[in-house]
Amino acid sequence: MVDFYDKLLNSDKCFIIAEIGSNHNGSFDNAIKLMDVAHEAGADAVKFQSFLADHMVSKESPDYDKLKTLEVPELWYSKLKAAADERGLVFFSTATNSITLGWLQNINTELYKIASPNLTHIPLIKEAAKIGKSLILSTGMATMYEVEEAIHAALSVGNQKICILHCLSMYPTPPSAVNLKSMVSLKNFFPYPVGYSDHTLGNEIVIAAVALGAKIIEKHITLDRSMPGPDHYYSSEPKEFIDMVRAVRNVEKSIGSSYKQPNKHETQLSKKYWRSIHASKDMSKGYIIKIDDLKIIRPNDGLHSRYVDHIVGMKLTVGVDEGDKITWDNFKIE
Repeated sequence: MVDFYDKLLNSDKCFIIAEIGSNHNGSFDNAIKLMDVAHEAGADAVKFQSFLADHMVSKESPDYDKLKTLEVPELWYSKLKAAADERGLVFFSTATNSITLGWLQNINTELYKIASPNLTHIPLIKEAAKIGKSLILSTGMATMYEVEEAIHAALSVGNQKICILHCLSMYPTPPSAVNLKSMVSLKNFFPYPVGYSDHTLGNEIVIAAVALGAKIIEKHITLDRSMPGPDHYYSSEPKEFIDMVRAVRNVEKSIGSSYKQPNKHETQLSKKYWRSIHASKDMSKGYIIKIDDLKIIRPNDGLHSRYVDHIVGMKLTVGVDEGDKITWDNFKIE
C-alpha cells in the first residue's frame, strides 16, 4: 500500500478534504449523507472533529450541552471509516485529546489533524506524531514561530510526515483577511506540503490558493446552511462543493509547467496566423529589394519578419509575383 505522504508528494493533484466536522448534528445518517456529497463531488477525503465535551469545558459552561450533542460517539468510528472506504474516500478526524487519538489509532486512520486551537498544545502534537502517520497542522491564530515550534514538536519524536495548512480562525473569513501570501511564505520557508483550510463564503479564495500552489484544500460542507449548529452558516452546500471541486481540478490542469513554449495545437495555428514576408508587387529577376516592395502578412510560410532589414538591398535571383512568399531561395547565388 502506498503511503499517504508519498502519494501526496508525488501527485500533481490537490488533496481535497470535505470537512464534515460537527455538521452531522449528532446524526449518523447525516454523516453518511455528507459523505455521499463528498464522494459525488470527487473529494479525496472526509474529516470529522473528535472531541469530548467533558474534556473541553466544564459542565456549567453554556456550551456544554451543545458540544455534547455534536460529539462523534466511539461506536461510529469503525462504521464511518468503512463507509468512507466503500466510497474511495480517506477517513480521518481532528483529535483533541489522548482518548480520541486512541479511537482513531484503533481504526488505523492514514493521517491525523491538529486543529488551530491545539497548535500550541505541544504534548498533543507529540502524542499524535508518535503514531508515525501523516500529520496535518492547521495554523490559524499562529505566528511563524509558533508554526515552527509545532513542527519541531513532531520532528522531536521522529515524525517528518508533516503537512501545513494556512488558516484563518474567523467564521466566516472575509476575503480581505485571508492573506494568501502567508501560505506562499509557509511554502517557501518549510520543506513540507502546504495547503489552505478555507472558512470564506464561496469558492474564489480556494481557487486562488490552488493557483498559488496549495497541495491540500480543506472546506466545510453542510446539507443545508440553515441547519442549527456552529459551523453550518459558513459551510458549502452540496452544489457549491461540487462546483468547487470541479473548479479546482480545472485550475490544476491549467497550471502546467514554468517553461514557455507553444503546444502542438498552437504550433499548427502559428503557420496560419503568424505573418511572414511577402512581395507587395511583381518583381523580376535582378531586381534590388526596397522596403516598400515587402509586406508582412499571413500565412507564416515565408521569411520571418526579423529578416526585413537584412533582405532590403538584396538582388532577386528568382522573380516573384505580388503576394508571393519571400524565401532565401529568391536570393540564391547562381
